[in-house]
Amino acid sequence: MGGRKKIIGLGSVNELWGASFRESGFEYLSLDSSSEISQSSPDFLVFDARKPGFQNELKQLRQEVSSPILSLVSDSVSRSDLTALKNCGSTGSINFNTPPEEVIWRVKAMLRAQETASPTTESRSADRVWFQEQVKFEIFDKSHQAWSTTLSETGIFLRTGLSFPLYSTVKLSFPLWGEIEPFSCDGVIVRKEADSELKGLGIMFQNLTGEAIRRLESFFEAYS
Repeated sequence: MGGRKKIIGLGSVNELWGASFRESGFEYLSLDSSSEISQSSPDFLVFDARKPGFQNELKQLRQEVSSPILSLVSDSVSRSDLTALKNCGSTGSINFNTPPEEVIWRVKAMLRAQETASPTTESRSADRVWFQEQVKFEIFDKSHQAWSTTLSETGIFLRTGLSFPLYSTVKLSFPLWGEIEPFSCDGVIVRKEADSELKGLGIMFQNLTGEAIRRLESFFEAYS
């Protein structure tokens, strides 16, 4: 990515994230007021969107900066807020409780995407979006947990060092933003990444019910 990228955290950004940004070679600055943003020339902006009235502030930020804006959301984020974030210029959203190491993956990927395509929003290539949540999965009668990286209407990728045979069946359960009940379904492992930097499992959904398909479509309409 070349040189030290400047990341600005605006609002109540997790303090552990800031330490991780610095440890990962970024320059990090925390600000309380958006009025200082234009003078800081950030390469990347982390914006706390959990506060009331975030829409106007986010619209103003988008007019002042061209850098990616990653918006912090809560566990209880609504579908209407997800749509508002997209429409106001947010490049993507992430749960405030996401571990620092997962956040670093996301930020690096968004910066690479900006350098190659300069997008204003995360692209919905093949119905796939960044989606970082803790996923419970059961395989061979044992339960495990892993953080997802991306979600599509047909499957999910889990970042994990665990390895299982291709085409093994899996039972999945994970939060779907804007809904109270977790999303649960069957899946099959169709991809394994063991040698690349991003190790994990690509899982294709199986036997989705009409209701499950509707829930995924509803999420993508709001988020992507």
